Amino acid sequence: MAVPLPSTKELILSTAWPDQAFTVAHTEKGEPKIPDDLAALKAIVQGSLSSFQSKLANDRPSNIVEAERTISLGDGIESRIIVCHSQIPSKPSPLIVLYHGGGYCIAFPEAEVKFARQLAITYSATVVCPSVRLAPEHPFPASINDGWAVLKYLAKEATSPHNSSNPILPAETDPTAGFIVGGTSSGANLASVLAHLARDNALSPPLTGQFLCAGGYIDQNRVPEKYKPLYLSYDQNANAPLLTRDFLLMFRAALKPDPDSALWAPFDQHHPADAPGEVKEGHMGLPPAHFQICGMDLSRDDGLIYEKVLREECGVPTRVDLYAGYPHCWWNVYPDIERSKRREEDAVAAFGWLLSFGGGKKSV
Repeated sequence: MAVPLPSTKELILSTAWPDQAFTVAHTEKGEPKIPDDLAALKAIVQGSLSSFQSKLANDRPSNIVEAERTISLGDGIESRIIVCHSQIPSKPSPLIVLYHGGGYCIAFPEAEVKFARQLAITYSATVVCPSVRLAPEHPFPASINDGWAVLKYLAKEATSPHNSSNPILPAETDPTAGFIVGGTSSGANLASVLAHLARDNALSPPLTGQFLCAGGYIDQNRVPEKYKPLYLSYDQNANAPLLTRDFLLMFRAALKPDPDSALWAPFDQHHPADAPGEVKEGHMGLPPAHFQICGMDLSRDDGLIYEKVLREECGVPTRVDLYAGYPHCWWNVYPDIERSKRREEDAVAAFGWLLSFGGGKKSV
């Protein structure tokens, strides 16, 4: 039975009370030492790529096939993508596109490969992990434009390969069996933006689902008045473990987003049919959405409010995993906590639910 989502100020605030298992792990292991200089952080992250790739290669299951490809997005821009599928994919094979996190400033597609393998095995899916250009070298909306170009490229590739002699996707790939966009942290923000772009531009085949994990969707400086009483996490969790507000603002300064753009904070699509302070019309017709939300996260209430609007005002099917007492993407730092393992299982199961809307595999 689903646990009711918190609906009052007191209940929402209580989701930030640290869980005992997290407190023990945090006390024993501490936090990773991360420089507060973005250039230094980018250098460290990029320097870790080679060893990360080696570990992934050593851990690759024998029934998984992976290929690294480069696709052209136009104007001399390229995306490095990793395509992951089972060795003998069943037909039809749903198409899943996963965008990595990192505040639009750091990280790489390999961050999603472990999860991609689980989805490929569980659902015989074709999973693509793309790269996008990152800030500050490529400020907003470069990463959004790249993500959209990749999605359009893959939609076309799945139905009419750009190069029939050397296609990107296996022949079994069929987005009519399920075409899901997803991501973690900034990747979830990107996935949400792309869901709107896909709807507005009649992407064909259409998206059938979105997986939104620990994402931010609301500009904290432009929270509509009706939602402000429930928008508490940006202040409450300003100094939470793993992601503080100051650290988030460092990424934000590098990205230089346009607050007036619907590509920035997808909660407000600036839809002309919406009355002032309303956002309903901007979200009508979106595909089903599964949210994963962390109680000690700065963006906790982005997810809770956005999900509520989709479900109650827009009739969009939604499902939520809420992890009270845990901070932003804690599983990356404390993978041995039992809740970290359960969170991963929940994420895999989420795609079963999403695929049930696209003619794909049943829920696990």
